[in-house]
Amino acid sequence: MATLEEKILSGDFIYDPPYFYRNAWALRCKLGIGDSDEVFYAVARKRAAEIFTILFRNGVDMFFFDHCVYDYDFDSGTSVYIDHLIETESNLLKFCLSYEQKFQHKVVRHIPYDENDETNKNIVRKNRICCYPDKKLNAIDVINAQIGLQEDPMIHFVSFENNCIFSVYDERGCDIVFFDKSQFRKFYPLLQKYFLDHDITLMKQRFEDCMKT
Repeated sequence: MATLEEKILSGDFIYDPPYFYRNAWALRCKLGIGDSDEVFYAVARKRAAEIFTILFRNGVDMFFFDHCVYDYDFDSGTSVYIDHLIETESNLLKFCLSYEQKFQHKVVRHIPYDENDETNKNIVRKNRICCYPDKKLNAIDVINAQIGLQEDPMIHFVSFENNCIFSVYDERGCDIVFFDKSQFRKFYPLLQKYFLDHDITLMKQRFEDCMKT
């Protein structure tokens, strides 16, 4: 059986949102809470850091992000504007290089994606950049910087020890995908107080099914 690292580095591993609904042993947690933007984002960062600490007590083994190139203008969603595309591609490349120059990494080229998903229909190509962090990575700072920002690719943190991927999809919440039932069972009670109310029934059912096998 392939390890989680081998899965991520393979040329046929699809990891598209919504991660919680696409994976059987996944949990969804609520981040932002509060009546004002200031409080909402502050709580989101606090809860994300707490969840991260629970999952990564021994550090991050890998983080990855997908670099997508599209064939349409992001403002209109239809017409192609060369200047805009060049600027967008340039910003993406700068983002990629900022990590590639700091960390040992591997690039998986032309990775698959769900072509039936409307959000993927304009993708020309999709690459995955997988980095192996050292002490230069401050994961909490990365999470804080990404909460509320949509311009940059989403960074996914990986624990080989706990066989999971941690993805903060935006300031509202995050998904934790496990690839091992035993780890799902272990972390379910540890993360239960963070669960998103809307998906509690499904998570409870997944846990009950997991306990039967």
